[in-house]
Amino acid sequence: MAHIDYHVVLETLREHRDCCPLCAFVARSENSWFESMLYSWVGTEGFQDRFLSSDGFCPAHAHRFAERNDGVAVAMLYLPLLNHRRRWLTRSMASFPLLRRLRPLLKGRDRSPAGRGERALSGSCLLCDQIAHWETQFLRNMVRHGGEEALRDSFTAGQGLCLPHYRLLAGKIGRVPPWVREHQENRISSLEEAVELYTRGAAGGVGGRASTVWKELLEFMEGPAGAIRKRG
Repeated sequence: MAHIDYHVVLETLREHRDCCPLCAFVARSENSWFESMLYSWVGTEGFQDRFLSSDGFCPAHAHRFAERNDGVAVAMLYLPLLNHRRRWLTRSMASFPLLRRLRPLLKGRDRSPAGRGERALSGSCLLCDQIAHWETQFLRNMVRHGGEEALRDSFTAGQGLCLPHYRLLAGKIGRVPPWVREHQENRISSLEEAVELYTRGAAGGVGGRASTVWKELLEFMEGPAGAIRKRG
């Protein structure tokens, strides 16, 4: 698990000035999470129970898991998940809708990992939840230590946050420091101007400021390629 404090935030800001530092931190942390899962957790009863309780990974993280090419780990986690989903489907197809709603009251709530997994909300994913925690803790620490000149200088020397993480800062953290707001607004204005020049240049066959500024725009709007993020 990623431990996030002032020094982690400062180091990340210093090392990733050419992209959203929080996106870079999440990507590195996600990779470490998978490494820990494969080499330390996957064979433990506790983790297997957590996996069933969350009804597995979301589709995006399931495919990210497949990229690790560890067939034994996939089998260990997904065979029990297949069995519990099959039982749920069998019961659902064999029951009338009213009986299905009354079953928890008649027999008591199933508190087993598989039972909790059946009640998991759509889109529930233990790695998505972990990433949301990392993002929140990173931004809170960045704001909390905003009085440190080294941290402010490192942030403003880079590109700043992508738009989804800037929205997360404004919405979930609820406080955007003036030095962050100014830097982000300058970034947005500069990007808007560059894209407008590009579109006019492309229409005239010139090419604008840079032929790849549209990639910069897309990455700012959605995060880097390969990022997995729930829409809030």
